[in-house]
Amino acid sequence: MVFRRLRVLDARGFSLTDLLITLVVMGIIAAIAWPYFDSFLKASRVKGAAQELATIINGARQLAIARNTIVCMVLESNKAKYMLNTSAACTGGTTYLGAVTKSDGTIQLANSMQISGSTANVVFTNLGNASTAATYTVRDPATNQTLNVVVAASGRVTIQ
Repeated sequence: MVFRRLRVLDARGFSLTDLLITLVVMGIIAAIAWPYFDSFLKASRVKGAAQELATIINGARQLAIARNTIVCMVLESNKAKYMLNTSAACTGGTTYLGAVTKSDGTIQLANSMQISGSTANVVFTNLGNASTAATYTVRDPATNQTLNVVVAASGRVTIQ
């Protein structure tokens, strides 16, 4: 009895019509989902750039705490660099050369986003406080989507 059932199941299969209907349904679902997926990708690019900038700023803060000195994070277009032992006005000091920097001391942001800010420099004290609070706007030139990276006077970096 069991053998008969197995033989009947084995004889069945999918017809060409079944496969075509399945492909059409999958195509309709993909066509409906594509606009949502595309907007997700564009928003993810902006969020990724904002997170990258926040990471670079937090790196300057951590460097200031670890070295027990004043560190200035200088932002020039899509490049940043850390200046050690600077004044509160971000003058003087030496350029930090480390694992994340190029040979000239700059850290290149990975994508082509535009970054503008209320100040080009953020100065962190040896306690991790920011002597100059700042707000940076990360903008995708293709879609004009923006996110703000805010550095509070306490040194906390948030993305809004």
